[in-house]
Amino acid sequence: MEAGRSEPAAWPPALYGRDRERTLLDALSGPAPQGGGRALLLLGGPGTGRTALLAAAARTAAAAGATVLRTDGIRAEARVPLAGLHRTLLPVAPRVRALPGPYGAALAEVLAGREPSGGELALGAALSGLVAELARPAPLLWCVDDAQWLDPATLRALGMAARRLTGLAAAVVFASDEACPVSAALEGLDVLRLGPLPPDAARRTLADRFPGMPPHGSEAVTVLGLAAGNPLALVELAGAAVDGRLPEPPALPEGSRLRERHRERFHALTPGARAVVALLLCGGPLAVPVLECAARRRGPGAGAVEEARAHGLVEVRDGTATVPGRLLRASLSGLLSPADRLAAYGTLASVLDPPAARLFRALHRLGRSAGPSPGPERELEAAAGSARRSAGHAAAAAAWERGAEAAARPRTRVRWLVAAAADAQAAGDTRRARGLMRRAGAQGGPAPGGAPGALVRGEIELRDGVPAVACRDLTAAVGGFPADRRAPAVRALMLAGEAGCLTGDFAAFFGLADRAGALRRSDDPPEQRLVFDHFAGLAATFRGRHDHAQWALRRVVRLAETLADPESAIWAAQAAYTLGDAPRALGLAASAVHRARRQGADALVPAALVYEALCALALDRYAAAGAAAEEGLRLSEATGQRNLAVDHLSVLALLAALQGDSATAGLRLAAAERAVAVRGLGPPGAFNCWVSACADLAADRPADALSRFARMRGGAGQVNLAVRGMAAPHFVEAAVRCGQRAKAAGALRAYEHWATASRSSVRLALAHRCHGAGGGRRERRGPLPGGAAAPPRRRHRPGDGQDGAVLRLQAATHPPARRGPRPAAGRGVRVPAVRRPPLGGTGRGRTARRR
Repeated sequence: MEAGRSEPAAWPPALYGRDRERTLLDALSGPAPQGGGRALLLLGGPGTGRTALLAAAARTAAAAGATVLRTDGIRAEARVPLAGLHRTLLPVAPRVRALPGPYGAALAEVLAGREPSGGELALGAALSGLVAELARPAPLLWCVDDAQWLDPATLRALGMAARRLTGLAAAVVFASDEACPVSAALEGLDVLRLGPLPPDAARRTLADRFPGMPPHGSEAVTVLGLAAGNPLALVELAGAAVDGRLPEPPALPEGSRLRERHRERFHALTPGARAVVALLLCGGPLAVPVLECAARRRGPGAGAVEEARAHGLVEVRDGTATVPGRLLRASLSGLLSPADRLAAYGTLASVLDPPAARLFRALHRLGRSAGPSPGPERELEAAAGSARRSAGHAAAAAAWERGAEAAARPRTRVRWLVAAAADAQAAGDTRRARGLMRRAGAQGGPAPGGAPGALVRGEIELRDGVPAVACRDLTAAVGGFPADRRAPAVRALMLAGEAGCLTGDFAAFFGLADRAGALRRSDDPPEQRLVFDHFAGLAATFRGRHDHAQWALRRVVRLAETLADPESAIWAAQAAYTLGDAPRALGLAASAVHRARRQGADALVPAALVYEALCALALDRYAAAGAAAEEGLRLSEATGQRNLAVDHLSVLALLAALQGDSATAGLRLAAAERAVAVRGLGPPGAFNCWVSACADLAADRPADALSRFARMRGGAGQVNLAVRGMAAPHFVEAAVRCGQRAKAAGALRAYEHWATASRSSVRLALAHRCHGAGGGRRERRGPLPGGAAAPPRRRHRPGDGQDGAVLRLQAATHPPARRGPRPAAGRGVRVPAVRRPPLGGTGRGRTARRR
């Protein structure tokens, strides 16, 4: 009987991401190739889906008319010789008795509970005879699950039979834990290793099993990140999250099968190997020579590292050992007693170099103290600061978290958990920062940590939440710091201003700017002077006081060039961009990216890339702008900063529109719109209106463009002043083409004031071109501020009032239009017929590109 191909319905819907494995198992249960049967060893860690794949293969084979035989290893019988074979033979006992001569006799001995007298070779031959008998009427699929729990005698006999399938319509599939030593008994079999599910398959598995969980919600993101592609972990973590049983910090819930497998592996180790795991759990990644030296200090350590590695609890890459995976570390950390941790800290303090040993010496002293101990606490705080300077924010966060576990005083634990959250956020691990703040809240109330806690909560909300909430928390933090902690108070003020702008609440921003002016002192250090000048410059810009704004913003740029921190460089890039100095802003943004990466401040990289992309776009460097925005989008999502991801999506939408790809632009705008609406993001929403209005102008829909400009409001319902200023030339064109000269003239006056004060040659040229479009009258003809000659007044042509990028947008996305009568609303306005020859092939196109 020939086995057929499996139908998709025969496979459970949860088996996503296993197409390769499915194909191989389908081939096993299909027609036997020339030469006979096949055998396969399926290896994978706990929870990778070995049993599910075997069950699916069995269903496929049975549906095709094959005979299916199952053998399951049972740990309780792992030391009983031939117990696994005895259980396997019971369902086919009548066929055993039909075997001829010595084959039947040998297997009958097993069924009777006795070891065959002929030895292992006779038993293997008898088992091969049984396989031939079972495969005679129909193909046979023999599935052996949890082979690691079979007794050695059974495993060796099955291995002998699996290597003797020549000429038989039979297949044998073994599934085993990759960390258990079954390979010797099954030597010679093909091996298939199960890795983690790809991200898309993990998301589909989660949606299939838990359709009510929002696919992009915080719970789903947490579960997907923790599970790291392990199917069982996905199911157990999601189930706990839905039921409200997910522990804090996130780990496998009580009763988890995967957690029990982790525990079994750990307790199967010798004491020396368990000490190795404890050293890595307490000390983080360690060089292998250091780990071996520490293991010898703890006792007989010969082979301990290799034993822990063979059990899958230690991974060595490039000479560095670690416990792989957050879930495994969380499961094993719960098995360590305080005495285990104390011993590990003491050992690490004795073998590491003095700078690295400082932290573990402080932890060891904290663990040994019975009560509050100011000395060790000060030592740990100094060690955490040293870790930040030498290894970055992630190392500092780990130091604070370890200290919180060892601290005796609740207030100290809360303070250090908040400090760990601040460093985790700076390192780009927003989800971990949220978890640490939840742990601090469980011990310190709903608003733990005072002003530092409010600062951390506000920054998390600013990057990945609701900016209005962030503005509230950050404003509260400003007044909560004591007078001798002025630096964090000023930083909280700056972030509160950013949150006010992001939510579109410019009244709140002006209030914060006035507060910044009142806080200013003559002896402020450069970092704080930069913040105060930044507030003064932006507030003056938004109020239309451009003469005052330019001096403050230029001071911001000069101060940033004397500082080394990436945050100051980002704020200076914004100042230079506001001044219209795109080359200088690009240099500052690129410098901020470099500094942030060098200092381990990964959270700042996506923010710097926003300005790098915008400046490259302003300089017509489309490829560089696209690369910066795409990298920024990827890093924003990886670091859990979804508000910054919206900024990058908006830039990519504008880039697609400028390149004539309206479909991609629409998709990217649609992807950003939900976050804009739900979180009340002002500038991205206004920016998206601007992008759509540019597309309307390019498609000869000026009335639609003007309507979009009217809706360009921030999240607080106010007109977004920042984006409105940059979009003024396009507003002027839309108003002129709709015959609304008064509106065009009012917008042009404000824009020309800004252009004149900032001395930006690009903006000055745009202002003069707006005059040429009929947007207003200049009182006198003469040179531009700064000495540039004014372009001659000429008849309006489509695209006047736009930069070269938007001219290219028109040429790429709109065909030449026919001359026709003007609408009544536009009569009297000098708007000629639209003619758009392809740019680049004509003198006019080259001129537009240069301008």
